[in-house]
Amino acid sequence: MRYTPSFSRRYVLLIAIISPALLGSQFKCAAVSNPSLATVRIDQLEPAAPRVGDVVQAIASGSGTPPLQFAWDFGDGGPLAYGGQAAHVYTAPGSYRVTLTVHDARGEVALDSEQVTVLARLPPSMPTLVMVSEAIANQPVEFVALTFEADAEALSYDWTFSDGQSAIGPQTAAIFPVAGVYRASVTVTNAAGEIAVAQAVFKVAEASR
Repeated sequence: MRYTPSFSRRYVLLIAIISPALLGSQFKCAAVSNPSLATVRIDQLEPAAPRVGDVVQAIASGSGTPPLQFAWDFGDGGPLAYGGQAAHVYTAPGSYRVTLTVHDARGEVALDSEQVTVLARLPPSMPTLVMVSEAIANQPVEFVALTFEADAEALSYDWTFSDGQSAIGPQTAAIFPVAGVYRASVTVTNAAGEIAVAQAVFKVAEASR
C-alpha cells in the first residue's frame, strides 16, 4: 500500500548571497556635500572720490570652480569691463553704482556692488592773476587777486606767503621786515568747491635812508 499524506506542504527556499569582502566589515553611510557656491568681492576702487577724467582702478577677488569670469558694470551706461582688475574713466559727475558679477565653471553666479561719487573736474579755466604793489621792507605791500569768473561774489580767497603769513579776501596787504625775494599764493574756491591756485614771485627792496 502506498502512503499518501493527508495534507500538503509548501516549502520556500531562501538563498542569501554575501560577498566575502563584506564579511567582518561594518557598513557606513558617507554624506556627499554640494560644492561651495561662487563668491566675489570688490577689494579696491581707487581713488575713493574720483573726479571726471580720473582713471578709476578696480580690483576684485572671488572663489568657485575655476575658471572664474569677472564682469564689471561701472553704472554709467558704458561697456562692461572684464577680469579681476579693470580700469574706467567717468565723463560726467554724479553717483554711480559699480556692480561686479562672477561666473564659475559650474554656472554659479555671485554679485557685489559699491557706490562711487564722481566729482566735477577742477576747471582748467578759472584764470586768476595776482597783482602786487611796490614792495619795500617794513611797508605794507598790497595784493589783489583778479579772477575771471561769472559769479565772482561767490568766491573765497585764501592767501599764503613764503614767510609764513596768511590772509583772506580778494585783496589784502602784508608787511615784510626783511628785504628779499618772496612768493605769494592765493587759492580761489567757488560755490561748487572747485579751486584754482595762482602765485606771484616778488622782490622786497630795502627801505631808502
